[in-house]
Amino acid sequence: MREEEHPQTSSMDSSTNRDNSILIIGSGTFGISTAFHLAKRGYSNIRCIDKHGYPSPDSAGYDLNKIIRTEYDEPLYAQMALGAIQAWRDPLWKYVFHETGWLVTTCGDKHASEHLRQSYENLKNNNQISGIDFVETPEDLIRHVPQLRHARDISNWKGLWNKQAGWVHAHDALKLLAQEAEKLGVEFISGPDGTMTSLQVSDRKLTGIKVASGKILEASQYILCTGAASPALLPELSPHLWSKCWTLAHIELTEDEAKEYRNMPVVDNHELGFFFEPDSKTRWIKICNATQGYQSRTTTGPDGKPYSVPRYASDHPKDGIPKEAEDAIRKFIEAVLPQFSDRPLLGARICWCTDTADQHFLISRHDKYPELLLGTGDSGHGFKFLPTIGSYIADALEGNERGMRKEWQLREREWKKDVTRPGDVVKDLSDVGLGDE
Repeated sequence: MREEEHPQTSSMDSSTNRDNSILIIGSGTFGISTAFHLAKRGYSNIRCIDKHGYPSPDSAGYDLNKIIRTEYDEPLYAQMALGAIQAWRDPLWKYVFHETGWLVTTCGDKHASEHLRQSYENLKNNNQISGIDFVETPEDLIRHVPQLRHARDISNWKGLWNKQAGWVHAHDALKLLAQEAEKLGVEFISGPDGTMTSLQVSDRKLTGIKVASGKILEASQYILCTGAASPALLPELSPHLWSKCWTLAHIELTEDEAKEYRNMPVVDNHELGFFFEPDSKTRWIKICNATQGYQSRTTTGPDGKPYSVPRYASDHPKDGIPKEAEDAIRKFIEAVLPQFSDRPLLGARICWCTDTADQHFLISRHDKYPELLLGTGDSGHGFKFLPTIGSYIADALEGNERGMRKEWQLREREWKKDVTRPGDVVKDLSDVGLGDE
């Protein structure tokens, strides 16, 4: 696989000799991508640990599919997304990446409308507006997504059609890249030997990672890529991260119904949710409702303030999703797929991410332990960068400017709303019927 170009703008840190040992904690999107890119650069002693075998079912990327898009109102991620979609076109991904295009709309929310306008301007500034249309009428919508002819009322939907977008089979993509990393010599460790419990610190120096088996895993350099589990593993990060979950479910189509929806673009409406074409194996359509997300089991951090600890489906497989989320998904189905409104919801579950205050990633050296590099804070938009994000984290490890952006540093950030998520309230799962035992 071709690695995105990365100018070497500063010399490599002496601690990142390619023969030195590197321990990556977490085998999700950031962890697997980092392991691959480091191995590709010639690092010969890489271990990647996780409670689970790869890809970790606790990872946000452990999913049927994820949206691949290039629209961002933030110029940095617009450029990164354009690089990522180019990487997705590499032959390595030909069986998992589907460039179907996508339709992203709003029913009139002013913040969402401004987000789309600025996203368009960023693509225009990068000379990437070929294949993009503004959609303002039902006729426009149905022209790009004929399957929307079944919708009950889309008269107030307005937004963008972008041909340069689509979706990827997320679980399979993670597995594929982990296998490529293994071929390059990366060792993946799971079970008690791979389950981090805490840091081993001696004389204020990080000397290892404690795992559930009682062992201490030592390395020259450590990279924390633990996603939503990050503030629970390192509570000192809790002022900087807030772990949230989102809800999803599926409906199953018949063979004939699946044919009609095959190769359909991704459809996203800011106020209602989004859905994909059916999976070729299961004929399942994944549907996500639009929400600010949920938190769980808030705990007091070292700063005296609460933080959210994930309630993973792997530990609570019977949880499902809150009744209000189920109702929202059914409302979306009734609006855009009314002929399937009586179908049972299958595989309903929650998916965990961890937000930073400003939606910028957290890729930075730990402020107390320089041996520890943080690679987390996906903020719900990290998976599309699976082919490339590890190259940025590898650059940060090597001290190269490309991976050491000021936006990603561990610092105080002002918390602000993500305008791509409707609503203003983040409820606790225990208040909506989950996690109160």
